[in-house]
Amino acid sequence: MKKITKKFSKKIRKEKNKVAVTLILLALIFSVFSIFNSIQSKTEGVLDKYEVTEIDIFALESFNANNISVLGVSVGDRTKKLLENLGNPDLQTDFSAGVSSWEYSTSLGLDSAGIIILLDNGIVRTITVRNSFNEQLVGETAKLYSKAELYQKFGIPDDTLFMPIKKDSALIIRVLRYNEIGVDFIVRKNKVIGFSLMLNDETD
Repeated sequence: MKKITKKFSKKIRKEKNKVAVTLILLALIFSVFSIFNSIQSKTEGVLDKYEVTEIDIFALESFNANNISVLGVSVGDRTKKLLENLGNPDLQTDFSAGVSSWEYSTSLGLDSAGIIILLDNGIVRTITVRNSFNEQLVGETAKLYSKAELYQKFGIPDDTLFMPIKKDSALIIRVLRYNEIGVDFIVRKNKVIGFSLMLNDETD
């Protein structure tokens, strides 16, 4: 009888050990899976791009120019990707030190420049979206803002610049700069005529 009891106790102990090992393994698997999901979510958050022709970026709770694309092109992209997505520009202006401006108009079915890309040594530094491209935008991003409405929506800009609309032009525009989101709003006669996405070094 004692032998039977001993064997039975031994068997119970073995079963308990098996259950304990199984529970530990399950806990480890769950832990690894949770960590993997967390890393994947963070990575996807960093890599996600909001396409401005599909997403109303101005309605988002927060956004950054680095994570916005325009017809598949984002600031920080190289010339090769720009050519793959938009092709050759309708007008190219080359400046010194490897800087050039590419304007897209008729190739996008527009009468005037709708997208202007500033390249710095083969890297997209800014993407300017003019009002002529607004039909391709959605929601609040497509709205024609007054300066007052812009202040109401985005607050007081970090900086205000005054510059000619083009080189040697007598027409002066006001640029309202919002550093945190990496966006310049171009204002003329108190009306927003476009916005620029800037390669933004102020990201976290």
